[in-house]
Amino acid sequence: MSLRVIPATGELLEQILDQTFPVWGEGLAREAYGKYNRAQASTPWGATNLRRFALVDDDGRILASAKQYDLEAVLDNERVKAMGLGAVFTPEAHRGHGYGAELLRLMMARAAGEGFGLALLFSEIAPSYYEHLGFRLVPTNQVSLSVRPGKRPGPLAISMRSGDRDDIRAIVEMNASARAGYRFALVRDADHVGFAIAKKRLLAASGAPGHRRVEFFVVEEGGRAAAYVVLLEVGAFAMVTECGDRDPSGARVGAMLQTILARDAASVSHLRAWLPPGFVPPQVEVVAHEIPPVSMMMRPLGRQVWPAPPLEPRDILWWHADAF
Repeated sequence: MSLRVIPATGELLEQILDQTFPVWGEGLAREAYGKYNRAQASTPWGATNLRRFALVDDDGRILASAKQYDLEAVLDNERVKAMGLGAVFTPEAHRGHGYGAELLRLMMARAAGEGFGLALLFSEIAPSYYEHLGFRLVPTNQVSLSVRPGKRPGPLAISMRSGDRDDIRAIVEMNASARAGYRFALVRDADHVGFAIAKKRLLAASGAPGHRRVEFFVVEEGGRAAAYVVLLEVGAFAMVTECGDRDPSGARVGAMLQTILARDAASVSHLRAWLPPGFVPPQVEVVAHEIPPVSMMMRPLGRQVWPAPPLEPRDILWWHADAF
């Protein structure tokens, strides 16, 4: 039996969505799950940087499938093409034969030939499954946060508005400034930032009304966004999926969180973030370091070698918005 890797489009994609829906349906109806996935691929960034592949046999049967995200990262001051691997799935009838691992090997071999230097993935299962493919854990910094209330009762003295597409350029600049202090971070252009925000909004819009809420706020200075926060709220839990501030102290971000939580004090009781080490706004306190539900893993491709010394939490800037 010969195996080959092919793009998953059309009817093949629908079969994969049928198979993966029970696992990654996110509480959506099957039709909404399909629309959510297709909408991501229709964004300006997704149309050129997000692909899905299938490992098939001679009869065209799907033996395994996975997504590939074409990314750019900075590692020890060098630009590196990185492939993100997500939604790795083997149908139940074909498990136990190593098809998922074979699909990843073939995808990584092709990517290495195309100049990619890193492979990245987020694992919901034991990391040992991917370690035999050469992956190693990369630390992520998930924290539980406490935000001090403002000194005065009532509305806080910060003027926020909803963010929009016109703010993305300023956010790209904030991201570029922030990553200068870290050994490993993504390089995000305007389309990539827009994709990260749109993905969260698409998921919220695809589910039951009110189940998820995504809010994108900015604070202006001189007519341009000077700080921003993207917040995902699900019940009593809220996640800062990304944020940024032209002020290195993060004071504007802290004031924004004060304002948001003062408004939502009756509903939000748990605030979390994948917060870059060293970035703690003065109004915010880290109350606990948590084990995230997914493990971030990496392996070099082609001529790329492992970073030395090994990456530690303080070396990494990675937002929850960019997990895949």
